Amino acid sequence: MLLMLAQWWGSTVMHGSNVPAIEEKPMSHRRIVHFVISGAIGVAGLGSVAAIPVAAASAATGSVTVDAKCSGSSVGNLQVQREDTGKLSVDFGVDMARHTAGVSWKVTESDNGSVFVTSVARTISDGSFSITRLIAPKPGTNAVVAKAVNPLTGETCKISTPF
Repeated sequence: MLLMLAQWWGSTVMHGSNVPAIEEKPMSHRRIVHFVISGAIGVAGLGSVAAIPVAAASAATGSVTVDAKCSGSSVGNLQVQREDTGKLSVDFGVDMARHTAGVSWKVTESDNGSVFVTSVARTISDGSFSITRLIAPKPGTNAVVAKAVNPLTGETCKISTPF
């Protein structure tokens, strides 16, 4: 059986061994075309699947991630996950299209209407900022809302997710 499997894969079994020895053989033109077409279809399919989800939830880790376009060219990201301690880790950030350090953003975050962050965040050299807080979960569904406003441009990023 092993010899038949090894022959089917185009390799030979070394004498006195159960381990097949791999012989490199050049791919036929037909196999190359099949390989390239399969890869192209896979990449095209992956691209269309990857572009669809805006929010992703993971039951295994107990987390929700939401990416959203802001009112300008920036992109916001909100991630909420349950820690081993039972608390919720809320991570909110904005990534500006222009990589400019020191840009101020007024940030407000709330859970079921209770504000737990009111802050001014400044971007780092890559034009992004991120704020992470641990909060006690509310009974029932936690409606987490994060909002950042660039006071110079008026650009606004607002993301909400139930958890």
